[in-house]
Amino acid sequence: RAVQMLPGVQTLNDYSSALYVRGSTPDQNLIMLDGITVYNPYHLGGIFSTFNTDAIKEADFHAGGFPARYGGRMGAILNVINREGNTEKIQGNANISLISSKALLEGPLPKILGMKGSWMVAGRRTYFDYVFNALLKGDGSDEEYSDGEKSGANESRSGDDFQFPYYFYDYQIKVNIDLNQDHRLTYSRFYGDDVLDFNYSERTERYNILDDYYEDYESTFGINWPWGNHTNSLTWRWLFSPKLVFRTFVANSRYRFHFDMTVSETGTWRSGNENGNYQDEFNFDFFDIIDDNTIETELSWHGIPNHQLMAGVQLKQVDYDLGMEFEFSNLDTTFYLNPLQMQDTTVENSIFFQDKWDISPKLALQLGGRTTKYSLHDTIYFDPRFGLKYLLRQDLSLKLSLGRYHQFLTIANSEDETWRIVDFWLGLPADRPATFADHAILGIEYLAPTDWIFRAETYYKHFENLITLKQGELFTENEDQLQLTPFNEFYDTRAYAYGLEFLIKKTAGRLRGWIGYTFAEVKKHIEKHGWYNPIYDRTHTLNVVGDFSIVENLHFSTALQASSGQPHTPALGRFQQWTAQHDPYLPSWNFYPGFLVGDKNSERLPSYFRLDIGLKQKKVFFSFPYERYFQLVNVTNHVNALTYQYQNRINRLTQETMGVQRAAVPMFPFFLTFGIRAEF
Repeated sequence: RAVQMLPGVQTLNDYSSALYVRGSTPDQNLIMLDGITVYNPYHLGGIFSTFNTDAIKEADFHAGGFPARYGGRMGAILNVINREGNTEKIQGNANISLISSKALLEGPLPKILGMKGSWMVAGRRTYFDYVFNALLKGDGSDEEYSDGEKSGANESRSGDDFQFPYYFYDYQIKVNIDLNQDHRLTYSRFYGDDVLDFNYSERTERYNILDDYYEDYESTFGINWPWGNHTNSLTWRWLFSPKLVFRTFVANSRYRFHFDMTVSETGTWRSGNENGNYQDEFNFDFFDIIDDNTIETELSWHGIPNHQLMAGVQLKQVDYDLGMEFEFSNLDTTFYLNPLQMQDTTVENSIFFQDKWDISPKLALQLGGRTTKYSLHDTIYFDPRFGLKYLLRQDLSLKLSLGRYHQFLTIANSEDETWRIVDFWLGLPADRPATFADHAILGIEYLAPTDWIFRAETYYKHFENLITLKQGELFTENEDQLQLTPFNEFYDTRAYAYGLEFLIKKTAGRLRGWIGYTFAEVKKHIEKHGWYNPIYDRTHTLNVVGDFSIVENLHFSTALQASSGQPHTPALGRFQQWTAQHDPYLPSWNFYPGFLVGDKNSERLPSYFRLDIGLKQKKVFFSFPYERYFQLVNVTNHVNALTYQYQNRINRLTQETMGVQRAAVPMFPFFLTFGIRAEF
């Protein structure tokens, strides 16, 4: 949430924590946990972050113009570093809130053969599934009923108890071992999953006396959908001398989701002297698996006066497996479709070099470059990086950053998704040129003697060779034959973004926080639409974050965000057409309504406004410190529009259709949340 409130950073809505930074989309940002790439750093489609705040030591964020040691993305960099564990004693904390609980435990490792170290374990789980199911327990969800009709039919049904189908959990482990004064090993692990598991079955018996027809069948519906990130890494740091440090890093990051839906009906029937049975089943599988293996070595050398040299090598192999499968079966036949199957293995070999050169007490340069060989391309790509800092006076500095940034992976999601639960990752196809962005950033910063920071930055980003997946129908009809639409066709896309940002920040004292304002614009070009503003374009954004110490152990906090509305494509009218229903059992024609839409993103949603306030009080209970916290979300209950829902406008007197009307789908309303955090 703190990163989202910085100038130049925004999210699409209240239901997403995916970061859009200075015109870059979330897939263009490199998100890392202890240096390991995390491909889907969200829970519940983005409402919650993957990162457990109690386990975080620090976070390194670059909105743009980042140095050569980082590569593979052209947007922003966020590297979250976990705590290393207490080396002196075992301690921990626990946090209980309305929807989840989390705990952390840390302490020293036993000293063996002169080696010492520390460990940290943290975990978190939601429990609204347990709470919801406990409330429903004994509520009589099993139903049995009969319905007699004039036709002489009798019917009875029984259904399963409803169980709340969703939860998420994660845990993190970090272990540090100091082999001696010069060598340290660090093991880091993260495991997090979202799980949606829903199953329902219903048994029905019916008998028609007039037709002497009896049927007994069971209908089932099930969804099993796990998705999440699993990471492991081992880091060896070698202090070769006081001026030379080697670091070798081996990591595996695995992201997967697997959506499995099953619908079936099994039964028996009898009509007069005839009888039989049937079994119909439909299965739909949609999955995406990414397996990222990385090895990198870097060295830092301070052996030349006024120079901080860094160089390194990185080898990254990524396996992609994106697929979609359908299966229709009965007692006689099985019909199988595989409309999407994209498997690939890519390798990125990179070398980087950078030098921070203090030319004089007033002038510093950071020069660097990164060279990458992508396995599916013959070209070797070079990314130059340049940074300058000039002290106009001791408390006033001027900064300039320039650079090129290549990226070799993309996502197949629609850019117009308002709530993106998962990302569908793809390696850059061999026939597509490498995607890249050029950054230019100019800023000025004033460090006031009273713990105030004043900063202004302007930026321009130019994107080339972007690709946008063509969104179409799964099935098309050609000469009365049903055909599958390919999923590997893309639009050529280019874009640019520019903006002006202001930040006023208070870093110490009873009142801390910041005020940030951003003026920005993003433009994209696709041949089908021409130039347009994507849905993440917001012209004006104001963020206010504050924390005030009322008394020593009582803090009041506030977070305010106000911004221009997001672009959207308006519906101008409605039409009706007949279309074929592609059903393997009951082929038929259906009446299908559609909307006539205007130019892409030619209108904007209403302005966004949200004010959250919180109160935190620290206490001690039998020598154990704890804190109580309360938070009011959307205090003014302002209705922020997620999107519009369109429907026919009906004349109540004549029942005639008089056009199309729309209603806003709201984001978070006003609500209260609270919890307790204890230390031990």
